[in-house]
Amino acid sequence: MKKWVLLGAVTGLLYGCGGGSDAVLTENVVVTNRGGASLTVIDAKTDAVKQTVSIAGSEPMYVVYVKKTNRLYVGDRAQNKVHVLNPVNFQVESSVNVGRGVFHMWADGQGDHLWVANDVDNTVSVIKLSDRSVRTLALEAKPHDVVLTADGQTAFVSMLINDAPDKVVRFNAQTLTKESETAVGEDPHLYFVEQDQKLYVPNQEGGVFVLGRDLKLDYRLNLAGSHGIFPSRDGQYVFMTNLPGKQLYSLNTRSRSLAENPLDVSVNNPHNLVVNGDSKKAFVTHSGPTANQVTVYDIDAQGKIKFSKPVTAGTNPFGIAYYSY
Repeated sequence: MKKWVLLGAVTGLLYGCGGGSDAVLTENVVVTNRGGASLTVIDAKTDAVKQTVSIAGSEPMYVVYVKKTNRLYVGDRAQNKVHVLNPVNFQVESSVNVGRGVFHMWADGQGDHLWVANDVDNTVSVIKLSDRSVRTLALEAKPHDVVLTADGQTAFVSMLINDAPDKVVRFNAQTLTKESETAVGEDPHLYFVEQDQKLYVPNQEGGVFVLGRDLKLDYRLNLAGSHGIFPSRDGQYVFMTNLPGKQLYSLNTRSRSLAENPLDVSVNNPHNLVVNGDSKKAFVTHSGPTANQVTVYDIDAQGKIKFSKPVTAGTNPFGIAYYSY
C-alpha cells in the first residue's frame, strides 16, 4: 500500500502550476479517506482543513492532479471507477469505468495518460485523458504500484508474486508491451526520479532498490519497513515512510546515504507522503481502520525533517497529492 501520487520534469504534473512563488495563489493538499468515502482538502500554506468532499458509495484510494487537464483524478475501489473532479470547487464532473480492485495510479509527465492498477482482476487500465477512453493491459500477476516517466514513454509496474520474490516490470507506455523485469523485495513501491533517471523501489522487507531506467541494479540500502516515497523537487532527497516502524527516512541521492538518523513519529502507520512545491514541507497520511491523522513536517536545506503539527482528516487517510494554481 502506498504513496501518493502526485505527480521534476514530472514536477509540472506533480506539483501543479509552474512559475515562481509570486505566481502561486493557492496550494492544496488532497487526502483520500479510504474509510470515509471522502476527500480532505488542506491548505498547504496554513495546514488548515479547507473542505471535506464526499463521494457517495466510494472507497477512495489515491488521487492524482494533472496540470495539462487541470483536473483531479480519484481512484474508487468500491465502484471500479476513476472520478474526475474540478480542482477548484471539487465537484465530480464525470467518472471513468476501470478494472476491479483499483489501487495505485499515476499520470505521465506529458499529462496524456493515467495508469490505474487493478489488483483484483490483475489488469492496468490506461486512460487517455483527452477523451477518457480506456485500454486494458492484462498481467500475469497482481499489480501493486505504478509510475511513469515524464516523457510518457515508459511505465513501471510492481507486481506481487505468490511463492516467489515480487518484481518490477518495465512497459513501453505507448504500445503497452513488456520490455524487461527484475525481482525486488516484498510489497514494492515505486518512484522514478527524473534528475538522476533512477527508479527508487522501497519494500517492506527492508531493502530500497535503486534501479536504472533499464531496471539494472545501481545500489541497494537496508532501510527497515520502507514504504511510501516522494522526492524533493530537485531530486536531491528522497523521503520515505517506515510504516511498521513509525519512522521517516530522508535519503540523500547524491551521497547515497541518510541525511539524518531516521525520525521517530508519534502516530501509528505512517503510510503515504507528499512534499509541497518548494520542498520545505512534507505531509504524511497515517492509515488504519480508525485512523484520522495527517502529520506535517518542516524540511530544511540539508533534507532534515522536523515535526510541525497534526491535522485531523477523515477515516483511514490513504493517498495524498499536492498541487498549486
